[in-house]
Amino acid sequence: MKSLKNLNFKKIRNVGVRVDFNVPIDKNFRITDKTRLDRSKETINFIKNKQCNIFLISHFGRPKKNFDDKYSFSKLIEQFEDILELNLNFISYDSFLNSGLNETDVNKPTISLLENIRFFEGEIKNDLNFSKSITDKLDLYVNEAFSASHRFHSSVNQMAKNILSAPGFNFEREILAIDNIKKSPKKKLAIIGGSKVSTKIKTLLSLTSSCSDIFIGGAMANNFFKYNSINVSNSLIEEGTESMIEMIYNSAKSTNCKIHLPSDVILDSNENKLIDENTNLNPQNPYGHTKAAVESFLTDLYNSNDKWSFAILRYFNPVGAHSSGQIGEDPFGVPNNLFPFISQVAIGRLEKLMVFGNDWPTTDGTGIRDYIHIIDLAQGHISALEKLLESKKIILKLN
Repeated sequence: MKSLKNLNFKKIRNVGVRVDFNVPIDKNFRITDKTRLDRSKETINFIKNKQCNIFLISHFGRPKKNFDDKYSFSKLIEQFEDILELNLNFISYDSFLNSGLNETDVNKPTISLLENIRFFEGEIKNDLNFSKSITDKLDLYVNEAFSASHRFHSSVNQMAKNILSAPGFNFEREILAIDNIKKSPKKKLAIIGGSKVSTKIKTLLSLTSSCSDIFIGGAMANNFFKYNSINVSNSLIEEGTESMIEMIYNSAKSTNCKIHLPSDVILDSNENKLIDENTNLNPQNPYGHTKAAVESFLTDLYNSNDKWSFAILRYFNPVGAHSSGQIGEDPFGVPNNLFPFISQVAIGRLEKLMVFGNDWPTTDGTGIRDYIHIIDLAQGHISALEKLLESKKIILKLN
């Protein structure tokens, strides 16, 4: 693997850098997390100091047509400039192709941001000719989009094959970290999420030979549920994954690797219907049935005896600890939940946290999950008790 630091830049003038600027934004198009931008700074500034023209290439969101204004980088470039502390030129694909790159002032290199690469069919189809239309204008291709490099898209799969290429500094660190984990004799487990099995099949098969446990999360778990004949209703699945999942299970069996699936999930039975306290219960697994059964028992007791009042609080994913540090999650062995696992990595009890998956059907591809802090939860319990004490007869059901 060639490092940027080992390249001779004397004959390198124009550099394309595949970054991951698929950032999360709020409803006002304000960037809510700049981590991906921060991680690209080192590579961009290193190339800038080599007096090269830089062309930043990235996707953003999942546009459904060739151009969608809400996914245009023109709306974000000023924020990019502030975060990166750089002056950026915004250029369209056509402008890039028609530009005289070799005619630019050698003493005044520029940094340009190309329009969202996903506006072009050739990107999604992993088209070699589309990739060449870009790399033909470049002397060097640099991949600094580790989080997007599992995709079979032109900008990450084809461009590196066309011209001189190298990984960005953050990409290189990710590869070295994975390599060190693979070489370590310590017991390993992996947490992998996202929505597609097909884009991670090679990773999953590899993990079965190097990990003792694999935890499948996110929408990808729905495919495993379906394979195991568990009803997933209208929840997101990827069609045609049965043979891939069978390969994963067979590989895991041969290496004594355990595959773990979520025990408590919410299924989507109607995408456009808000799930509230009045929604009919439809448990899909034994764990859910036990909860519904308890609610049924309490409701029957409430209806048959005037002395009883109940508060039924439906919540999930409580996390955190008391600010005193005296009370909190500290499970024995390997934690089954994400936040205790993160905490144990942070204090050095566990070596690594491996989280895979960034292809959720969200604006930036990252997963969305609800958590509730235990202090908020405790206050909710107190409020529910106070309501029960001030009422003669009541049954509360709160989602």
